[in-house]
Amino acid sequence: MHTLTRTPTLTLALGLALLVPTAAAQSTVTVTQAVQAALTNGTDVRTAQANLEKATAANRAAQADPSTLAAAKLSAQQGQALATVQLRAARLSTLQNAVNAYTALYEAQENVELQTLQNAVNQKALQVAQVKQSVGNATALDVQKAQNTLAGSAQDLADARAQVNLASAKMASLTGLASGVRAAGLTTIPTLKTSLAGLRSGLDENLTSVVSAQQDVAAAQLTVKLSDNDFTPARTLQDARTALANAQRTLDAAQKNASTALASAYQTAQNAAEQLKVAASREAAAGKSYTQDAARLKSGTISAVDLQQTQLALKQAQYARLQAQDNVLESLAALSAAAGQNLTGIGGTL
Repeated sequence: MHTLTRTPTLTLALGLALLVPTAAAQSTVTVTQAVQAALTNGTDVRTAQANLEKATAANRAAQADPSTLAAAKLSAQQGQALATVQLRAARLSTLQNAVNAYTALYEAQENVELQTLQNAVNQKALQVAQVKQSVGNATALDVQKAQNTLAGSAQDLADARAQVNLASAKMASLTGLASGVRAAGLTTIPTLKTSLAGLRSGLDENLTSVVSAQQDVAAAQLTVKLSDNDFTPARTLQDARTALANAQRTLDAAQKNASTALASAYQTAQNAAEQLKVAASREAAAGKSYTQDAARLKSGTISAVDLQQTQLALKQAQYARLQAQDNVLESLAALSAAAGQNLTGIGGTL
């Protein structure tokens, strides 16, 4: 896990309320808490758990019954094995959905701050245009353009606030947490340490589609075995062999599709990690620029308006870095689903 160093947003002594404070009354949760709540309360997980319990009981009864025939015993064994993999798949899918809902909420919250600052910058730009017009250094059109820009940013801010409520409602519905919940943010993100070859090892046992196809092959093989004798019609054996060949082709396709999907998800996760490095570097550069401009303001070589623009550039860089780190976590959740194992470091082994 890497600790994320976030450059603090430096506020200006401009007499403007640049950032909206987070509502203290709203409860906040970490991504780990959100995922755990989703795994506990999620409908898909609870249904899959119930199905596993049912399949386990059915298999236990089938194996204990001496009158149960070979095909029925195999079917019961396969039912329990498949239900086990399906439960893991449900947990990984729920993990992915919870992570995506959390990052969407976190980005929406941070976007409110960004849009608030953007709106403040546009307000100052309008004031500057009005002052310039009063001394004959700007036209009425210049003022109108500044007003239009401010109106647009005000609408963007209103929409950003609405998106927070929508994202919060979605996460509350997914996790069972109270409505109005807020994201506490991300302090660490996992690092992908497993190789693609390592993830491919055991992949066939981790994915529902492949396990199901494997079971169809095993069932078809048993049918062929039971039909290969002197008292079963030849046509029955021929049909069983055809079914086995079809099942083997289906298994081959399932394995290839799973491998391709895994490779694609792995590449996406690697790209996201590299993009985060770039975003962090740009944020650091923006932070240095702000520090330098703050010193220049004190020395009288730039105006407060100039520094406000630099602050906006820093906030934009911070938001871009936040989006990049969220992409890393989201891509690892997607890779987890493709690999059939949890690679996010959140929620345990599953």
